[in-house]
Amino acid sequence: MKDHPVILVVDDQPRNIELLEAYLVPQGYEIVTAADGEEALERISGNPIDLILLDVMMPGMDGFEVIRRVRQDTAHQLLPIILVTSLRDTEDRVKGIEAGCDDFISKPVDKMELLARVRSLLKVKACNDLMDNYRKELESEVAGRTEELRQALENLEQDIAERKRVEEVLRLSEQKYRSIFENSVEGIFQSTSEGQYITVNPSMARMHGFSSPEEMIACINDIGTQLYVNPEDRERYRTIIEEKGVVNNVEAQVYRKDGSIMWTSTNARAVRDAAGNISCFEGTTEDITPRKLAEEDLKQAVEKLRKNLIGTIRAMSLTVEARDSYTAGHQRRVSNLARAIAQEMGLPKDTIDTIRMAGAIHDIGKISVPAEILVKPGKITGIEMELIKVHAQSGYDILKDVELPYPIAEMVYQHHERLNGSGYPQGLKGKAILIETHILAVADVVEAMASFRPYRPARGIDAALAEIEKNKGILYDEKVAEVCVKLFREKGYQLEGA
Repeated sequence: MKDHPVILVVDDQPRNIELLEAYLVPQGYEIVTAADGEEALERISGNPIDLILLDVMMPGMDGFEVIRRVRQDTAHQLLPIILVTSLRDTEDRVKGIEAGCDDFISKPVDKMELLARVRSLLKVKACNDLMDNYRKELESEVAGRTEELRQALENLEQDIAERKRVEEVLRLSEQKYRSIFENSVEGIFQSTSEGQYITVNPSMARMHGFSSPEEMIACINDIGTQLYVNPEDRERYRTIIEEKGVVNNVEAQVYRKDGSIMWTSTNARAVRDAAGNISCFEGTTEDITPRKLAEEDLKQAVEKLRKNLIGTIRAMSLTVEARDSYTAGHQRRVSNLARAIAQEMGLPKDTIDTIRMAGAIHDIGKISVPAEILVKPGKITGIEMELIKVHAQSGYDILKDVELPYPIAEMVYQHHERLNGSGYPQGLKGKAILIETHILAVADVVEAMASFRPYRPARGIDAALAEIEKNKGILYDEKVAEVCVKLFREKGYQLEGA
């Protein structure tokens, strides 16, 4: 028997995997990792996985296809899957739901939200596993005893006492299942596909404000129109369960008997007869109103933190520029250009904000560089250049222990890395460099070349654009470079005050 729940983390970015491991391992979870979709499917077949944290945008097989492959295996139809993604469009989320995912977490990942959603889904899985085990135990026991009874009846010398013993076993088994049904803290139900309840347990009735299961069954003739605040939610749930056979963690707003509204999460599956036709839906429902209210409070707290963070970053930017009058405004102009590139590329708002904030303090590490070197006129010596290069590491050291909700420290650390590995301080290349950093690096190079420096005159925007055009796909990300050139040459972008 496993000591800890096992979570499969699937992401093609090692830093994302390291971040999720840092959040989950201290909570007692065992982590299995995969770098792409094919490896993820191998891990699932070779490990007893309890939950999957799955990236969407990966090379080769994307997250939606991984979910579809997993759900094709009947053994994994109820395996909880959380998509960890930057996607915000309703169409993309519907695509994830239809593929069979159970929940979403947006990047950058918030630790408290991650742990809450993981605990919630593992709780649902444990309940489903318990019910499934009881059902299998009951079905197995009933099947075995029924066969014994059949054989006994076929025998002319059947033992009446044995028949009574079998009947008693059946009675006790039914009593055991009935106890689970009556005493469960979660709502348990059976309903028709059209929307009428067949059975509900006492917890289900209480949850919706009815005095008894009988009252709820009698009062609700159309679940979709009488219970659901948005009837289309029930239709979508019905369509998925009829096509897929199961639905997991379907959240919806529903009415109580008194007209008040609550949030529920439902897990259900279709029960089919011998001919394969759906005879009913059965499942469990949980009141998640407290969690949804907590999520809203968390969202407001995060927004307040974001505003405070912007103010702090602005102060830090001014601190750096106060030491170096020649590059005053450099960080601001880099921040504005990087944001414009990210917007033109259609990146999510959170990613754009992250790039803008990182641009505003990307040279914070220059605090550790002697001011006389930063403002020195004329050619810089090799030793002086090595001292200047230290600023990327120094900036990372300043920011790495600050509790930032975004990878700003890593972007500051990487902003002098290059696509082919010729940059510094780590010599990273290709996908090891964050896409946000690729954008920041291009903006930094263009602004630096176009602007005046004590050791050289300004080279101008044409020379700067020629540099990134020449080295796109070599030193700089090709798409980022092309978007930057388009901004200046086709859309009239200008470096303010350069």
